[in-house]
Amino acid sequence: EKSQLLAASKKALAQAAQLAVDAAEARKRDADAVFDRITARSATYLSERLETLLPSGLVTAELAAVKGEMNLAKVADKASVSLASVEEIFNQAIDRGTTGLSEFNVVEDGVSAVLSDASIQQIAVMLHQCEFANVTVDAASDILRLMAAGQWPEFLSQDLSADLGSIMAHSIAPLDLALTEQLKLLKEEGILSPLRSSLTDLNQSVLNAKVALQGATDESGQAVIPEDWNPPGWEALKSLSVGRFACLGAAAVISSAVLPMDDAESEPPAATLPCLSAALEKAKSSCTTILDICRKLSTLKLEQGELLDSLCSLSNQYRSKCSTLIECIKTAFGDKSVCSDSVDGCSSILDEILSVIGQMSALLRKVELSGSGESTFHCLSPEFGDSWGGVTEIAAQVRAVDGDPEDINYLLRARSIEQQLVDAITNEPKLLIANAKIASLEKSLSSRSKEIYIQNARITELESLISKVPSSSMSPMKASTTTVAAPVDNQEIEEEVRVLKEALSVMEQQAEEYASQIRSLKDKNPKPRSRMRQSVTPKKSIETEAIIGQLGTGNKSSGTSSRDVLLETISLETAMFRPALSSATQSANYWKAKAMESALSKLTPLNVATKTSPMPLPMGQRREEWSHSADEIDLAFNEMRLAKATFGVVDLTKSNESARVQLNKEREKEMVAVARLQSVGRHFGGSVPSSYLPAAAKKSIGRIEVSCEEEGFVAPLTVTTTELRNFHSILVA
Repeated sequence: EKSQLLAASKKALAQAAQLAVDAAEARKRDADAVFDRITARSATYLSERLETLLPSGLVTAELAAVKGEMNLAKVADKASVSLASVEEIFNQAIDRGTTGLSEFNVVEDGVSAVLSDASIQQIAVMLHQCEFANVTVDAASDILRLMAAGQWPEFLSQDLSADLGSIMAHSIAPLDLALTEQLKLLKEEGILSPLRSSLTDLNQSVLNAKVALQGATDESGQAVIPEDWNPPGWEALKSLSVGRFACLGAAAVISSAVLPMDDAESEPPAATLPCLSAALEKAKSSCTTILDICRKLSTLKLEQGELLDSLCSLSNQYRSKCSTLIECIKTAFGDKSVCSDSVDGCSSILDEILSVIGQMSALLRKVELSGSGESTFHCLSPEFGDSWGGVTEIAAQVRAVDGDPEDINYLLRARSIEQQLVDAITNEPKLLIANAKIASLEKSLSSRSKEIYIQNARITELESLISKVPSSSMSPMKASTTTVAAPVDNQEIEEEVRVLKEALSVMEQQAEEYASQIRSLKDKNPKPRSRMRQSVTPKKSIETEAIIGQLGTGNKSSGTSSRDVLLETISLETAMFRPALSSATQSANYWKAKAMESALSKLTPLNVATKTSPMPLPMGQRREEWSHSADEIDLAFNEMRLAKATFGVVDLTKSNESARVQLNKEREKEMVAVARLQSVGRHFGGSVPSSYLPAAAKKSIGRIEVSCEEEGFVAPLTVTTTELRNFHSILVA
């Protein structure tokens, strides 16, 4: 009795110590959770504030893409945590079942072992958790493939990478919700019971996400991610995870058949089959070995093509064998009893699995692949934990082979937005100048619009005046007298009529003058100019004066309407007369020029008299005389130009000479030079041909000799075409 009490007290002390340790760990976890919540809250507020700082028009699409990528990473991380929790439950069940094995507590050969109710319930839970792990691995692997495609070097453009994240942000939400519910239940209750957990929603959300991914197409209608594209090593790592959790589930089922976790410790374990112990050991060995292989693969380089091909082939075999094992386990332990034949079938499959695992271990030893020293998995494994960091790290490693490791899509997109912001800040002065110019243009456009509006209003008013006045009543005497208008100012009407009279008089005088000039040019017998100055009094002026005289003197009944019609008629004539007067003036000038041109073209050429020497000279002597004459004319002409150019300014400070004397001296110099030029011209006039004339004479249009009392001379004179035409007109007249 004392020994039993002692054992009971030791056991109680051990349990108390364990409870104390558990309580300390719980307090530590609570403290860590509090700090994690504070950090997460601060990070959330920080991200929200940073998002508000960015211009929405520039970063809206990029923010949507970033949120989509982060949601994918969040779901993948939740899947990794779920797999870690399920693995922990499987390991606890395996450890519990291993302690219940005994060489003596076995059933006889040929007899089936009966399972207890606790074992049956725990086997159902383990099989349910194994199915959950299979679905979770599938979902996490597809998410990692999607994330890797978005950042893989030279696979997708920056725009397609951003669009991919935005598209999957909506379809991943149901999967996130379903996985969160399962993970929360797993953490709260410690196990995932089929009575509380349903995998239907999770399976459906995974299928919907796959359909959405397949439906994502580019502008050409092709799938953004082809179905046959996978990152190097991704398929092998997925197969290893699926097979590993199948082996863990099989080992946990076998352990549950031996000794369930919820069984009372005071009760002795039930008798088991003799072969069940060997099967459990094989399952444990396979789980331990494959875990070691997965950790060694954490340092796997994706550039090793041959190794990846061999590893992919062996991992597919391993996955296939593990799937066969879990189906055999479901068949063998699905009833309330277990027979030796079914356990032997499971044991033979375990032998095949161990054989495949041995080949993989040999392959890794051959390439000298060892673990990194940390308990971790490969970046593309669904059990890695940090999905976004792992994907970006593996993409940078691949990019570093033949390029810059920072040339990844999410970094390139970030640098593009950064460059746009830098350009916007740099171009801010130019933008201010452009805004100022735009404001100035808007003001000028507004003023121009107002001017156009005023012009349109005037046009509308003129149209209304035209529509009111009949076509037959253009004169004030024929105006309608039926309308009664308000009295107007007589002075304004008189002023307008006076301006119209003057304009009409000027126009008629100019027209009469032009007609007279045209007739004189045609008849060559012009009339005296005094006749063109005769005053012409237009009939309209007389009528207008009569109407003005009647304003205010006539009866009131007809005077008011007459003044109204007169005012409208005068306004209409004023608006229409000015362009008509301008057109008439232009037309008269045009026909005047035409008539003068026609008359000048019909004139006979001018007869130029040339002097003849009494005695002809030889040609050599004549040329010498011509050259001498031309030189004399050039000298005289240059002397005259020099005298004009050196005309001195009168110096008022000189006391010995008056200003008038100085001015007379300067004029005398110029007159001497002009007299010499005239003398040379009279002496050599007519004896120099045109080829020997000075440069000033060569620029003239013609040479005319006018009769005079003394002997004539030739003087060069530069004239314009208009002056020559006027001179011809004088000669013709």
